[in-house]
Parts: sequence; structure tokens; C-alpha cells
Amino acid sequence: MKTRRISVPLTHPVFEGHFPGRPIVPGSMLIDLVLAAWKDSGGEPVTSVPGVKFHRPVAPGDTLVLHFAPTTLGIGAGAGAGVRFTCLREETLVCSGLLAPQAP
Repeated sequence: MKTRRISVPLTHPVFEGHFPGRPIVPGSMLIDLVLAAWKDSGGEPVTSVPGVKFHRPVAPGDTLVLHFAPTTLGIGAGAGAGVRFTCLREETLVCSGLLAPQAP
């Protein structure tokens, strides 16, 4: 299992519209942070994110811990190697999902 710690930027233009007065990190930005952490950990390039669930909002300035673990995607002949990720703020699950790395 690979683990990475990331910090969400305090300022970013996206926070002006998402949402004024109470900014939260958009899901697409959170996935970008997860993909960057996966790449920084030495992970293979990702071809898709076949599943993701956002459990709790993430705020600017939050520090998150990501855990990446190997898993199998699909069943039968279409099965392939994948990566399951969880994203925690302290001990609270904020996001989880699957990454489908490019086949070697």
C-alpha cells in the first residue's frame, strides 16, 4: 500500500464560484489532486477513474492522507489490475474510488 499526504491550496480561482462565502473543493479538483499524488508515488499512468464516491466536503487548506492499494477491476476475461484509493481528513473518509492504470 502506498500512502501520500497532500494539502489542498488555500486559494484557487475555482473557490470564488464554488461556493461564495463557504468554499469547498470541487470533485474534479479533488480527483486531480488524487491523480497527482498517485503519479508522485511512482504509480503507472491512469487511463480512467471507473468509480469514485465523495463522502464529505473538503475545504481549502485541508490536509488529506491518501492510501492506494492494488485491486482487481472487473470480472472474467475483462478483469485487470487496478488501484483502490481512500482519501482521509484526519480519520474522516472524504473520498474513495478506483483508478485504472495503463496496462504495461
